Amino acid sequence: MSSVFKRKDGKWCGKWKKDGTWRYVYRSSEGAVREALEQKSRYEESIPVVRKDNRRVGKLLDEWLEDLDGTVSRRTYLNRESLIRIHLKPSLGSVKVEDLTPRDVRKLLRSKLEDLAPSTVKRLHLILKSALPSRAMEGVKPPRIETNELHVLSKDQLLHLLETVKGDRLEGVYVLGAVCGLRIGESLGLRWEDVSFESQTVQIRRTVWRGRVFQPKTSNSRRTLRLPKRALDSLIRLGNESDADGYLFGTSNGNPIDPANFHRWSWTPTIRKCGLDGLTYHQLRHGAASLLLNQNVPVPVVSRYLGHANPSVTLRIYAHCLDGTSHLAARAMDSIVA
Repeated sequence: MSSVFKRKDGKWCGKWKKDGTWRYVYRSSEGAVREALEQKSRYEESIPVVRKDNRRVGKLLDEWLEDLDGTVSRRTYLNRESLIRIHLKPSLGSVKVEDLTPRDVRKLLRSKLEDLAPSTVKRLHLILKSALPSRAMEGVKPPRIETNELHVLSKDQLLHLLETVKGDRLEGVYVLGAVCGLRIGESLGLRWEDVSFESQTVQIRRTVWRGRVFQPKTSNSRRTLRLPKRALDSLIRLGNESDADGYLFGTSNGNPIDPANFHRWSWTPTIRKCGLDGLTYHQLRHGAASLLLNQNVPVPVVSRYLGHANPSVTLRIYAHCLDGTSHLAARAMDSIVA
């Protein structure tokens, strides 16, 4: 059972049902969709698909991207497109699919580990695994990602940092990361319409990434937070010096500050001044999460506060914060059965 139809954005979509689940393919024309459906049907029936001799890995990756478009957030799509364009096509784009071997793929991924983080190389592996025939990825494993202990600021270091930026135009960026656990893009994407001094809340409705504004990646990332007093006070100071319109931390032309510029012109000199060289903004977020969990705030509450997709993500990252809390369970059980 299959059908072909045109979407509102102009793309053509083909869908078919397999094992009780609808599956989809996207192309730029009706003919291309019908050809793709025919190929998938023949493949699923174990009838070999005749490949053209000039089919290259680059073309296959382009088709994979075309299928991806519209099924993920725009930010995710752009991230995958840049990984393919910068890291995969230059090395593999001109290679015939039928000539590509697992050894070629392993060699590429090993070379990328010299310059890229293991997590980025793992994303390259996932793209290739999704786009290439299984024979080309046979036995190719993603790199191991070591789980390092999270390093966060001590209370004295954190207070010193916040006192250093107090009164600065960008003070709120530091405070929101440290006490609300916001990501840097979320902090820089805030507009005054997102802040309510009356209810003492802030709404996270957008994020800044590579100089562009996007919606948060997941529905859980879109959230409303009650502002701790320290964060509220910093925004009140900022509001008194602004016209309470546009972005909280905007540029002179009304655009949000790009994260790269924030790190270059504010973050780096500030942490150097505080003697905290090497500290990253994301460590402020880790610190906020650790403090909350160490205060026995329930994991689902912390997960929602941070905008994680689900509590299991919070547990995976911050499980070490829950070590030594078994006495809470024992005390609760004693109150029931003792």
